[in-house]
Amino acid sequence: MTQIIPFKPNGKVPFSFQVTVSGVQLFGTVPWNMYANRYYLKLTDSTGATVVYVPMIASAEFYDINLALPYAPGALIYRESSRQFEAT
Repeated sequence: MTQIIPFKPNGKVPFSFQVTVSGVQLFGTVPWNMYANRYYLKLTDSTGATVVYVPMIASAEFYDINLALPYAPGALIYRESSRQFEAT
């Protein structure tokens, strides 16, 4: 089953969400990096340990870029066209 998480940053605090990827509960934070002029994705596990910290790269409609690669075959992708995360 795919989880859909709308990406709605407010510009004041980093966007945050909870998601399950490959049966593992993860906590996501999406801060804006002013120097790089882009968003980054930080995923932490239930102990608070950072497991992924990557630039937020959008996936095309017919090609998925897994932002949670350590949890493959599960995936967390970001679709810029719909401004949402999709997790499996």
